Amino acid sequence: MNFTTLKKTNRQAGMALILAIGLLAVLSILGAVLMNVATRDLSETAVTLPNQRALYAADRSIEYSMNRDIIINLPVMGSLDLATDDVISATGTTLDVTHKQVIDGLGPGTLLAGAVSDVGPGSLPPYMAAIHGSEFGANMYHVNVETSAPLGKKVNVDASIVRLFKLDDDQIFRTSGGG
Repeated sequence: MNFTTLKKTNRQAGMALILAIGLLAVLSILGAVLMNVATRDLSETAVTLPNQRALYAADRSIEYSMNRDIIINLPVMGSLDLATDDVISATGTTLDVTHKQVIDGLGPGTLLAGAVSDVGPGSLPPYMAAIHGSEFGANMYHVNVETSAPLGKKVNVDASIVRLFKLDDDQIFRTSGGG
């Protein structure tokens, strides 16, 4: 029997085992890094999602309060409580639903408090007067809303609405907002 040949074959088989263990170690480290990144992204999403929902509810409330029917029917120098007041139709009849129910029904998040106030007439802001000229006037409105989302995240937003109208016939030309 020749034992020298058997010895050479056994040396080569040990090298494949070392390479397999090394490759498994590299893949394990790569898997651990990917798992860490995925876990971190999930935890960040869990933190930011309630904030986004509260912000979306505030945005919905501001957009809702810019509704032409609300602005036009608002008493002069008066205000409207978005959280408690009932919706009034275009014909002037009171509907059996509050503004809060309409706003909350449009998406995630909850309106806690909100008001639209008629600040009164005034001249156009300078940048708008440069665009529209002196034949237009403006009426200013202030909107303040507070919204919440799951986990107690709250958002407060203040915005201004400027209603432009022709001085000679009081037709609405454009409504713009900012916050």
